[in-house]
Amino acid sequence: MSSEKEYISLFRTLVAEKFLAGNSDGKLRQRDFEYLTRLIEEKSNIRISLSTIKRLWKNDYSQEPHPATLDALASILGFADWQSFKKANSENITSAPLENRAPKKKQFAWVVVAGLGTVLTLIGFLVLQGFNRSEKKLTLPHKIPFATDKTVSAGVPNTVIFHYDLKDVVADSFFIQQSWNPRNKVSIDPAKSYLSSIYYTPGFHRAKLIVNDSIVSTSRIHITTEGWMPIVQYDLRDNAPFYLDKKSIVNNGVMHTPLNVFENSNIDLSKKFYLRYYNVREYEEMNSDNFSIETRLKHDSIGNVICPLAELTILTEEHIFYIPVTNKGCVGELQLKMGEIYQSGRDNDLSGLGANVYDWQVLRIENRKKNATIFLNDKQATEIRYNRDFGRVVGIIYTFNGPGSVDYLRIKNLDGEMIYKNEFDQQRLP
Repeated sequence: MSSEKEYISLFRTLVAEKFLAGNSDGKLRQRDFEYLTRLIEEKSNIRISLSTIKRLWKNDYSQEPHPATLDALASILGFADWQSFKKANSENITSAPLENRAPKKKQFAWVVVAGLGTVLTLIGFLVLQGFNRSEKKLTLPHKIPFATDKTVSAGVPNTVIFHYDLKDVVADSFFIQQSWNPRNKVSIDPAKSYLSSIYYTPGFHRAKLIVNDSIVSTSRIHITTEGWMPIVQYDLRDNAPFYLDKKSIVNNGVMHTPLNVFENSNIDLSKKFYLRYYNVREYEEMNSDNFSIETRLKHDSIGNVICPLAELTILTEEHIFYIPVTNKGCVGELQLKMGEIYQSGRDNDLSGLGANVYDWQVLRIENRKKNATIFLNDKQATEIRYNRDFGRVVGIIYTFNGPGSVDYLRIKNLDGEMIYKNEFDQQRLP
């Protein structure tokens, strides 16, 4: 019978392949552990400490992790719980022969002697270092000043000036993190009070001031666009965007990026890439609890995408909602989020969001008092109820894993009144 440690080892391998493929040396760095911690919390609503994640990755634990911890881990691979992960991967575990697991007597005796010597040496070192002294508890002022200013009112790149005051705080480390992505985290000097940082993509960002491992203050930063802005990235987690020519993306009543626009921006079409159309702004009278959105969209095939994706993202003051559409054979890979409710195609029936996305598809979301019904081509795909309040809608994003087109976008309020409409029938993109 396979051990829990073998499943944890397999889990680490699968996570590294899916989320951390950029580490060519196979070693995880601090930012990778932080990214996984944030991802687990987003998927499971359970926060696992950074030290726990590190221990799991280094096999540095004497007891099996708590079941709730394992369930939270399984969530980032799209499983409902740890048992579901084990059941789905039981055939992928190769158990070592029993004779290789049991140490021989001579080996066992040598390990005991060597281990005892190591322990005694470690105890002596800790005593000399004053290990018996109590660790100082981190104390913080009642309020830590933390403010931001944008250098330009709209558009990217956009330099943001952070102002902070940490002169009365005694700690080991100080950071500012631009947004949810731990990769956008920089160390700061507590003796200073100023940091500038460049935002390369639009959005409603929540910057964090971090002392040691504690978030001590936050600031909201709304990086808006002037109309629709097309951006390409090879990896959505990295600050390496390509800004496309926005004047060339509307033709014959459709928002669409011709191949020559990609080529003019030096996009390698043979590689996997993501095209996003951003419209980040204040959507008047549009609360995230009550709205109606209808859009017509499709993926533009260039022949190298196995599972084409077309996704509508709704930015709110507190989080993001995203509704994807893909081909019927790929619905098992879908990830859907409305409010605090996250669903994976692995353990939820999201087949209603499957269709030939190389043809035009009409996606509609009817959200009434946090009860969201999603329709694809006027047929109900799924229904989600959520409880939390996410504030106003502050942005719309379309995401395609390749070229993609949008025919129209229509947004109505609770009373059925049109509050935003774009048929893309003009060269100007409001």
